[in-house]
Amino acid sequence: MSARVQTMAGGREEKLAELRKRLAALPEKHRPGKSQASQGPPLQEESAQPGAVPEAGVLPVHEELAALLPGRGLPRGSVATLEGAGSLAVSLVATVSRAGSRVALCGVSGFGMAAALEQGADPERIALIEGPLADPVAVASVLLDGADVVLCELGGIAVPPSRGRAIAARARSRGSVLLVTGGTWEGASLHLGARVQGYTGLGSRPGRGRIRGIDLVFSARGRGCRNPYRGAAGTAPSDTGLAVAR
Repeated sequence: MSARVQTMAGGREEKLAELRKRLAALPEKHRPGKSQASQGPPLQEESAQPGAVPEAGVLPVHEELAALLPGRGLPRGSVATLEGAGSLAVSLVATVSRAGSRVALCGVSGFGMAAALEQGADPERIALIEGPLADPVAVASVLLDGADVVLCELGGIAVPPSRGRAIAARARSRGSVLLVTGGTWEGASLHLGARVQGYTGLGSRPGRGRIRGIDLVFSARGRGCRNPYRGAAGTAPSDTGLAVAR
């Protein structure tokens, strides 16, 4: 079962203090050690060749998304926004936890845990902080002290640039990755997206068959992201990549 932290009563400072205590008290299998930040620059100008393994200082992602990213993974110490299909967050959580990293879900509603488990997610490495949260950013900031990846649902809020910079600096110092969705976060170093292109397993007749897979089109924007269609007519901007995954 995944680690679960119930919603806490009391004022904001009391809640954060209690969260720190609970995080420290989690069994070792749920409580990650502090990650080391990458010794090199978190983002590189050139993407690795397709098929290569992730470079040091990055966390693994789906191979099709990896082809778009510098270093073929999520750079430690970065903040990334997620947009589009919820399957993107599911894929990231599954891949990272399967590889042995610790993940915290902060106030995330409707997360497809069953789908993540089907993709090989390790439930012993996933902690769930139930929402709704009055200040999800403050909770996510605390979780960056222990988790390799924090997935935070903003609940429609816009994070001021000054606060965003402070949280990003915390992520860099801890060597963690903050994934944000459901709101606005200016200054994020990566913007990841996914849209559903089609489904597999359906029969030839409408309404017949069973969905056995989803075709996703991944996109990535940020310094050094790769666009495999660069130079072709009607391409996306040069800092955007597209890839299809099943």
